Amino acid sequence: MIKNLVLMILIAMFFPLELSYAGCGACNVTSKKANKPDGDFVTEISEDGDIGGLVLASCGMCNFGMDNKDCSLAIQVNEKAFNVKGTGIEDHGDSHAKDGFCNAVRVAKVSGKVNKNVFLADSFELQKN
Repeated sequence: MIKNLVLMILIAMFFPLELSYAGCGACNVTSKKANKPDGDFVTEISEDGDIGGLVLASCGMCNFGMDNKDCSLAIQVNEKAFNVKGTGIEDHGDSHAKDGFCNAVRVAKVSGKVNKNVFLADSFELQKN
């Protein structure tokens, strides 16, 4: 009886910890960097943080090697990734689909501002494959 009680207490202590540090579980997380594409992409951020143009977009944890604890939308400018606020990873289709953000790096036309290493999106338009 006491042995079962101790086991239940241990499970109750560690189970919430695993949930809070686990990803979604459906992603094949890697720390690889996305290939640099050809084209007229944003290559630097202005001094006031404004960004406007084409950027790489994907799941920050799955494809940009960010230290996020879960899947979330990110953009990459000149090999530096920024979490996105103002639109979410599921706002642009199923993130775990073959061409979803957790499985593919996509191109987006964006406008907004980087503030404290977060991209605050005024617009985010995913480009066709």
